[in-house]
Amino acid sequence: MKINYECGSEVVSKNFNGLKLELNMSKKQDVLKEIERLNKNRTMIHETDTESTIDLLDKCAKKWLDREYSRRSAEILSKITNQSVQLIEYEMQNNMRMLLKENIEKTIEEELGDLNIMDKWIKTSYGYAHRQPRGLIFHNISGNAFVVVIMSIAMGLLSKSVNLVKVSGDEPYFSYAFYKSLCEIDSTVKDRLSIVYFDSKEENIYENIVSKSDCVIHWGGERSSEIMANLCSKYNKHIIMHGAKISFEVIDRAEDILKCTNAIAKDIVCWEQKACLSPRIVFVNENINLEEFSQKLSDNLREMTNTVPKLYLNAWNSIKTIQDRQYCMIKHSLREDNAKLYSSYNADYTVILTKDMPDKEDINRCFYRFVFVCPYSNDNEVYKYVKENIADYLQTMGYSGDNQEFIEKMTLLGVSAVTRPGYMTLHYPGTSHDGIHNLYDMTLLVSRQV
Repeated sequence: MKINYECGSEVVSKNFNGLKLELNMSKKQDVLKEIERLNKNRTMIHETDTESTIDLLDKCAKKWLDREYSRRSAEILSKITNQSVQLIEYEMQNNMRMLLKENIEKTIEEELGDLNIMDKWIKTSYGYAHRQPRGLIFHNISGNAFVVVIMSIAMGLLSKSVNLVKVSGDEPYFSYAFYKSLCEIDSTVKDRLSIVYFDSKEENIYENIVSKSDCVIHWGGERSSEIMANLCSKYNKHIIMHGAKISFEVIDRAEDILKCTNAIAKDIVCWEQKACLSPRIVFVNENINLEEFSQKLSDNLREMTNTVPKLYLNAWNSIKTIQDRQYCMIKHSLREDNAKLYSSYNADYTVILTKDMPDKEDINRCFYRFVFVCPYSNDNEVYKYVKENIADYLQTMGYSGDNQEFIEKMTLLGVSAVTRPGYMTLHYPGTSHDGIHNLYDMTLLVSRQV
């Protein structure tokens, strides 16, 4: 299968679990010419009214919500991400709904305060306020969680900026497919959006792109985030940073253990714990029956394999999960009865109940339905552990309880979203991502006081 991005003539081949993709790769000069082309359209794009972009996104979402339309892409993404087609479809349906008209309108109102503020001047107590585009936004996508593509591109289009999207070598397909679906509705999308693929190792290519951009939105891991932050600092460019996050759940009360563990299982399964908002640790109040809790969580994960199965496209995923399971059990069982295992016989799911808190090495093993259950006697234990171990990587906390003081402490520490169990991967329109609003940050608030 060949993917023809907007520019570039060199063709490179990549194999994803038996799926061969031929990618149209750009060189540095190709990308710089594409930036020049997009910049010429800035004034014209500024005249695009918000309502027309909302309608565009709404129509596009409805195309993807049609299973007949999205099925082929789901099958391709399944091979690339090593997730089952059922899980891809489940994730895609949830996230495409965010682009429906009523949800986009709600997002704009919550983030910017007024649905029309990007089109005209809005009366305020001091005069008038308006939101202007930043100019050219460079979207740097790394990793393979395709959901970030949907919202990154959507917010970029709504901001009335021109947008250059660099696809990830780990998942080079969906950005292109999403772009083509937008162009099927409105061919002028290409005037304000371009999808490119290039070799990140090409000398100075990122530096050249950042220096010519007005804003960078980065989705990636710790190392790539550091590189992008340094470049944006060097050239004084606005950066919106996402990535290298860890999420967890705290179960302080559970009136119905089965209902609670069923919700937690839904959080764990999504994105196979690869997304920043997927839980890797479940802290449980020791007053709850811990063995019953762990067993039911294991049972729920087993049941979910019937509806959203785990995919095994290569042996390594299975072997590594079992090796990690054995390693953690040995590590946390040095003292008698210190750890108990609740898992499938194969690599489908792993629940480890341990009196020891996991270290960073353990947490980095928590992928593909692998989770630690850790008891606590006082919520200060959870606070102290999070502060000392993952404070720099916090994002979402699933919480079952009613301790508002604890929620205040955890959000003060750095947690940016608190949800009920089962809702960690579901963002309501207008809620923040990593503590910020992307559309707000992709636009500039200007005032008129004359």
